[in-house]
Amino acid sequence: MSNNALTLLKLLLWGVCAFHVAVGAGLNLSTEEFAKMVAQGYGAGQVDWTPQFVYMLRPIGAFMLALGVIAAAAALRPLEYRPAIYAFVMLFVIRAVHRLAFSAVLVDEFGIASSRNIGNVVFFFSLAAALVVCERLASKKAAAPTS
Repeated sequence: MSNNALTLLKLLLWGVCAFHVAVGAGLNLSTEEFAKMVAQGYGAGQVDWTPQFVYMLRPIGAFMLALGVIAAAAALRPLEYRPAIYAFVMLFVIRAVHRLAFSAVLVDEFGIASSRNIGNVVFFFSLAAALVVCERLASKKAAAPTS
């Protein structure tokens, strides 16, 4: 199972990488239309697309792009980049907690359905848990003496 855990860990990290690079680059290089597509993907039905809001998406995109590069490094050598893996775990847990703590804002201000929000919370907690479990199993296998 541990070898499968390492493979699954790498696949999860490549998925994290691909998402963050695609969205990060898209927010920095494309038009407002890409941002609107991302907002729809998040379930946000009502967004005030002011120039100020649109500008703030660019620094967020830069952070996402940088996170994507870190995820790529971790995907290439996960057992050497454990701190990066746990940084993503922390990020996903915080994102889930934010969605719980600010659920009224998401519903009232962005028009995100409560059911969609709960689905996102479950997704973020599940992703964080999967990263932890896979990292632990892969590390245990790597530390075990070979016979």
